[in-house]
Amino acid sequence: MKRAFTLIEVVISIAIFSILAIYLYQAINTMQKSNDINSLRYEEDIKEQKITKLFYNDLFLQTDIYAASNITSSDEFDVFRLHTKNSIHAMINPYIAYFVKDNSLYRIESREPENIPLTYEGAERVKVDKIMENVTLFRIYANKNSYLISYQSKEKFTIFQVSLPQVPANSSRGNQTA
Repeated sequence: MKRAFTLIEVVISIAIFSILAIYLYQAINTMQKSNDINSLRYEEDIKEQKITKLFYNDLFLQTDIYAASNITSSDEFDVFRLHTKNSIHAMINPYIAYFVKDNSLYRIESREPENIPLTYEGAERVKVDKIMENVTLFRIYANKNSYLISYQSKEKFTIFQVSLPQVPANSSRGNQTA
């Protein structure tokens, strides 16, 4: 004779399966939220690395790494200008300027030095890239062979130093703006 499951056994097994399914759903949901947060952090880190690399390339590929860069300070933000070989718009030896306008950090690349604020004249020779949004701090400090760059965006404060090669003994270097 075959032994069959009773109604009570079936109900109990369904109840146990339901409890396990609820816990499993909560675990999967928590893991998905964690993955979303980590993915967002990863994207922010990649963007920050790209910005840092851009600064490094602009500074290391200056046409004369021992020439003084132009840093203009104001109460809120700095404006940083230099002449470099690094171009993201296929220009030869462009002039670069970093500045903050409406809480966004911009990078200007042009064939000739540009005044900030920009005007419509000569707009075809200027390429403007928005580097970062929600900027509340942008400061650059120059000292001999190094630059200290700091910025804050979305309550994340970033600071890093770019150290250039040592000045050769027989070379004279221009004055730095600190």
